[in-house]
Amino acid sequence: MNFCSSFSNDVRYSSRALRKNPAFTAVAVLAIALGIGLNTGIFSVLNSIALRPLPVSGSTKIVSVFQFVTALGNRQVYQSENYFTWQEYQSYRDSNHVFSGLLAYAPSISVTLGGDQPQRLTGQFASCNYFDVLNEPPVLGRVFAKSDCVAGAGTVVVLSHDVWRNKFGGDPAIAGRKIVLNRQAFTVIGVAPPGFQGTEVVPASFWAPLTVRPLLNRGFSLATGNTFWLALLGRTKPNVSMNQIRADLGVIAGRIDQQSPPRKTSVEVQTATLLSMPEERSFVTAVGAVLLAAVGMVLLIACANVANLLLARSAERRKEIAIRLSVGASRGRLIRQSLTESLMIALLGGAFGSLIAIWSFGAIVRSVIVHMPRNFPLLTVNIGPDLRVLGFSLALTLLTGIVFGLAPALQASRPDMNSALKDSGAGVMQAASGGFLRHTLVGAQVAICMVLLISAGLLLRGLFVVQTVDPGFEMLHVTSVSFDLHGQGYDDQRAASLERELLERVSALPGVDAVAQTAEIPLSNDHSGASFSFHGQPGHYHVEYNLVSPEFFSLLRIPIVRGRNFTQGETRTGAPVTILTESTARRLWSNQDPVGKVIQWEGGGDVEVIGIVKDAQAAHLARTDETYAYLPAGPKEQTRLKLLVHSSRGFTSTANAIRTTVHAADPDLAVDVSRLEDNLEAWRVPSRIVTILAGSLGALGMLLACIGVYGVVSYAVSRRVREIGIRMTLGADAREVKSLILRQAMRPVVIGALIGIAGGAAVSQILNSMLFGVSPHDPVAFVIVPIILLSVALVASYIPARRATQVDPMVALRYE
Repeated sequence: MNFCSSFSNDVRYSSRALRKNPAFTAVAVLAIALGIGLNTGIFSVLNSIALRPLPVSGSTKIVSVFQFVTALGNRQVYQSENYFTWQEYQSYRDSNHVFSGLLAYAPSISVTLGGDQPQRLTGQFASCNYFDVLNEPPVLGRVFAKSDCVAGAGTVVVLSHDVWRNKFGGDPAIAGRKIVLNRQAFTVIGVAPPGFQGTEVVPASFWAPLTVRPLLNRGFSLATGNTFWLALLGRTKPNVSMNQIRADLGVIAGRIDQQSPPRKTSVEVQTATLLSMPEERSFVTAVGAVLLAAVGMVLLIACANVANLLLARSAERRKEIAIRLSVGASRGRLIRQSLTESLMIALLGGAFGSLIAIWSFGAIVRSVIVHMPRNFPLLTVNIGPDLRVLGFSLALTLLTGIVFGLAPALQASRPDMNSALKDSGAGVMQAASGGFLRHTLVGAQVAICMVLLISAGLLLRGLFVVQTVDPGFEMLHVTSVSFDLHGQGYDDQRAASLERELLERVSALPGVDAVAQTAEIPLSNDHSGASFSFHGQPGHYHVEYNLVSPEFFSLLRIPIVRGRNFTQGETRTGAPVTILTESTARRLWSNQDPVGKVIQWEGGGDVEVIGIVKDAQAAHLARTDETYAYLPAGPKEQTRLKLLVHSSRGFTSTANAIRTTVHAADPDLAVDVSRLEDNLEAWRVPSRIVTILAGSLGALGMLLACIGVYGVVSYAVSRRVREIGIRMTLGADAREVKSLILRQAMRPVVIGALIGIAGGAAVSQILNSMLFGVSPHDPVAFVIVPIILLSVALVASYIPARRATQVDPMVALRYE
């Protein structure tokens, strides 16, 4: 009862104190709101992608199951090494004792929806119990029945609510209607409920039974026991713990291992989210940790600012605190009262900041997704707050209140009683309470701000390189033409026939200057890799390669500097020849002529080097492809080929003519026509977003840090008015007084800057993968950023120092 009464008194006292000082309250609350709002916003994004349970009924009972397999060779992996084979899924489904249902699905399968205008759709192959386990009944028709999943059964599909509404006009009679996917007729049996977009962060447009995958993907077989392609989700039985699930599935895994010695399998489970696979979660978690660390630095700067404000207030109240101690108040009671005031500031700032973050970050994320590159997949992201976000915000708010309030509370509760009771308010700075702590906080602010600004400076330099880099090949007036021939059921012979027809027709289009074939569009982020070796020498070299026609190099203006180009005959037969880049040749044969050399290609026999071309950044922007080879686009690779078209006409007219030509050759073939420049933009946009975020955080940190410097110097000057008056009366001029104040003010700033530079050098290693063409120790960033920060801090110190020299000495001597 006494605690409740004293706590109530503390709250009332703190409320009165905050109301009496509205300027102090507003500045403190705003600083904390900025820091907590940024942290809450970033956490809400991370939560929506990787932490929030699946948006289905009873989501806390849905767990994701994945495995770690060792000592097993000859694996064919689709998307994740932690997936399961069809046979493994059946074993876990039929033998477990912990799930009321265990489903399997293949994520993010891309197919072509036939029609007047064929288009690409991304969907999922799912087990027949998929919707039953997730408890997601259809809004129209029905979901899968066991009879739909028997091999040889009719081909059926369930559409997502968005696709049904947007592509089929919300047709109420859609159930029973035929649609065409990858040239196969499917019967629509139902429509998923609104809001349900699947079990992955990339929303699904449709769901088809697992057993029909061989029909949509030529060459795929369910009977193959080494194809790992299925993600598993299970709904747990009542009162079953995670440890029980692991133990039960571990027994099944042991039985599977016994069938394929020396295989070893460990099974892991966790609450299912839209991003459950370990490699996906580890990547997103790492990115989220970096972002939270960055915004956490801003919050620390804000905490240091508010702590300095509280120290200044406690210094003004030294006499009051000394009187309270002298009449019997305990030190603990004073600390508790001070912490109550700090927590009230934190709660006000946390509530305000969280509300702004929840309101704004949803719009920010949607805007970022809309402005991502054209070929970037749409994501299912729900930024709305849940208990986890609210709990994070509350915990961070309380922790923040303690962090910035504890040191001032401890400092204020132990004043020098004699000097405090005699204090007239006009002592010197060195004697003022908390001077060392204030300077330490300023140094910490500057150090943290320096780390943020150096990171932003490096990213800005990288963005500048990305915006101005010459990739080493022609991009203007070049159009890329992509299609999925393998998915559309083409074999190499049919694909070669179609490619020849398209080459002839597209070459004859008005304005078209050249047409080339390629397996990988430059900078498309599609990569093909292999290894090679030399006869009689140990070791293997990894090489990235592309399959191209002879016209590829002339169309993209990539010069052949030695040797020769492929011939049409070598392309038709797939001759064992290769053209290497200059850096590759230099690396392999530094002092020899590489033309005529022979390398042993992985699984392909001997390959002769016939030419060397200029380096180009065809695979990775702002990084020369050090080990890169070109091979002729032979007869066995026809289903992989795409087209590059150089045209003097505008892109729109060229693109329309190409689409018409492809449609005339194959009306059911979906084609993607885009500017080659768009691939360059796809590399620039993520860099631009990260740089804008880092720059904004750095600018905010610098603003808060400079406000802190200004506040400390202003307070120091106000405490030294009488001292300054004495110095000027005894003959000190304004320049000497300003010099004295600036030296003392800049000392913690310089120390903090040096510490921050060392911290920035360490953090730059983490950013190395995002620094296109820029060293992590780029001298421009490490020189200009400290100069800017120190200059701004000097200005923030100079303003109150200059004001101090304008005080009339006679007025200063009478100052109380």
